Amino acid sequence: MSNEKDCIYVSGRGILKSCDIFSNTPISSINNMINYNKELNNNIDGTVIYLCNSALREFIKFLSIINYKFIIVSGDSDTTVPDDIFLNLQEFNSFMDNTNLLHWYSQNCVIEHSKLTQIPIGMDYHTLSERNYIWGQQKSPGDQEKELTNLKITSRPFWERKIKCYSNFHFHFYKFGQDRKDAIDKIPSDLMFYEEREILRIDTWRHQSEYAFVISPHGNGLDCHRTWEALMLGCIVIVKTSGLDPLYSELPVLIVNDWSDINKKLLEDTIMKYTTTCFNYNKLTLKYWITKIFKGVK
Repeated sequence: MSNEKDCIYVSGRGILKSCDIFSNTPISSINNMINYNKELNNNIDGTVIYLCNSALREFIKFLSIINYKFIIVSGDSDTTVPDDIFLNLQEFNSFMDNTNLLHWYSQNCVIEHSKLTQIPIGMDYHTLSERNYIWGQQKSPGDQEKELTNLKITSRPFWERKIKCYSNFHFHFYKFGQDRKDAIDKIPSDLMFYEEREILRIDTWRHQSEYAFVISPHGNGLDCHRTWEALMLGCIVIVKTSGLDPLYSELPVLIVNDWSDINKKLLEDTIMKYTTTCFNYNKLTLKYWITKIFKGVK
């Protein structure tokens, strides 16, 4: 497998390459629409268009030439929808009221609307598929997924793991850096395992799979690759409540109101509860989301 579209687990680029119209040379957080595989005009009803969230304002300029019913799928950016895109709620509602817009599926989405559905950021397969990076050597998406899958099938279920919270978020403080500082200050240190230094991603995955819990504060964006990696490794992920809460339904995600809510009893009670809970792990797959996006439009 050399293409994210052929992988089992959901990823932003896997979703992108499954759409009808998308950039042949996608660049994360780009503000422009460049090198798309098709023109935006003269397409059939139900066409699915992928956009970088940060390029949505440019897309709005092309709405007048789109004379067919379309679906938008957007992501590949830390931009929050709609807060970082539209000037105000009135402008957002005007966009959503476009009669040709059938539906919008978006990453980092924090608003409820009948025509808007949250989708996950998922895995980052594309960084290492393009080049060597500080957390690993260049590998195809398929080979990266194979590493992840092998660790998952050889690791113990979360209820047989160390009852501690794994952390590798403490090396960088981005847009939502205060959330990370709060987590460090408020979660009891005896419940945490902090990596001493930045290590290769495969080693991070290996260490994560030894622990029942993974702490996943916000980073550059509200959603985080760490969250989805940990879920795929069979961990329980702990996040602080946000507009993304509905996205985590049916998954082993513990949502706390404040990082100070985390204590030993909460961890033990959560393991006991989640051990007998039936989760929908299909939500971790690319097929689940592509089926949802294309359902009823073709």
